[in-house]
Amino acid sequence: MNLEDALVKFHKDPKNAEAWETIVTGVYDFLLVHVASLLVSFRTATSESAYDIVHEVLLAFHLRWPKSNITLESEGALKSYLRSSCKNLLIDRYRHEKNSEKLIDYLSLTFNSAFPGEADVYRKIFVNEILGLLPEGCAAMLKIYIEEGLTPAEMAEREGASPAAFYSRWYRCLEKAQKIILQKNVGLNR
Repeated sequence: MNLEDALVKFHKDPKNAEAWETIVTGVYDFLLVHVASLLVSFRTATSESAYDIVHEVLLAFHLRWPKSNITLESEGALKSYLRSSCKNLLIDRYRHEKNSEKLIDYLSLTFNSAFPGEADVYRKIFVNEILGLLPEGCAAMLKIYIEEGLTPAEMAEREGASPAAFYSRWYRCLEKAQKIILQKNVGLNR
């Protein structure tokens, strides 16, 4: 079965294992090479691999595409669509990781320079105060991130949440924490 036939059969019947296997076999190596080259540019968490990204994109495609209105009738259209999906996932992960790194770097630099000998004690007090001002779900998420050192991808997996849904919640929580920190800084400077 060629890729075009597999697309038609899979769109009609998402449980068609032969069609799905043909699709995966036809695009897997191509996507791995593409994602590997992108990983050099985006420098996401070391726990992320090209295999992880390709697997996640193919899984999302498997679950969503047959129900969507997107028409993919050729091998080129499929590869282009999946290549864009991989790139978008990497961009999303990169943005979220950079925002969380900025928050952690900011906290580390602030406390290391302000309280050289007792930075860890004051950092814990400050972090607990920030967590107390956040909504309960955000506070729990950031507490796990700080105390257990899990990456956002690992936290999404632990919750059984889709990465896209988890990352949007993660980003909103980081923004809320940053706003609280900025408000605290303004109050301290008065």
